Amino acid sequence: ALVSTQSTGMAARLAAAVRCHARSFSTASEFIRGPVQVFGIEGRYAHALYSAATKQGSADEIEGQLNSLQGAIDSVAGLKEFLSLPVCSKDEKKAALGGAFGEAGVDPLISNMIETMIDNKRSNHISGVVGAFNTIMAAQRGEVPCTVTSAQPLSDEHLESLKGALGKFLKSNEKLLLDTATDESLIGGMVVEIGDKRVDMSTATKIKKLKSALSLPL
Repeated sequence: ALVSTQSTGMAARLAAAVRCHARSFSTASEFIRGPVQVFGIEGRYAHALYSAATKQGSADEIEGQLNSLQGAIDSVAGLKEFLSLPVCSKDEKKAALGGAFGEAGVDPLISNMIETMIDNKRSNHISGVVGAFNTIMAAQRGEVPCTVTSAQPLSDEHLESLKGALGKFLKSNEKLLLDTATDESLIGGMVVEIGDKRVDMSTATKIKKLKSALSLPL
């Protein structure tokens, strides 16, 4: 069972502690905008958390705690699915997260946000909010995420050449965070995703475009 007697008691103590804190997460008078806009439900919660955390000077700590909490959630088999089940009550979901809260040692801002998400039936977006908050913090540090997917692993020489080419598109205060992946279905070439841009130079896409062109009447 996901909810143990120990985690239930921990969740109850957590809930009592949260109610004792002023809800600065939702009642802050001045909203601080992040360096990058993240849209959707995840973006709204992440931006509100970023604003509150920035005001209390704990944005870096909040980022670390969110990732620790996500790790705790990921370590419990079936917990993500459990949080998405509409048939489970709010109290059951809060109790299930009690152990993760205790393990990660989260700030009241985080526990307050997650409690609000559960009350608003948004608990299935918790992982998305963590990702959105990481995106905002990466932008604040000038980090530009880039994923290069190729049919075969790239050699060190190709990687260095690619880094040099991509670096020309960055501002002086930005830093490239390059991640690589392989996908044999690309056949050849690569797909580059940097920031909010995507460039598909794969052989598979070229073949698809060629077939489409050849299917047109002369």
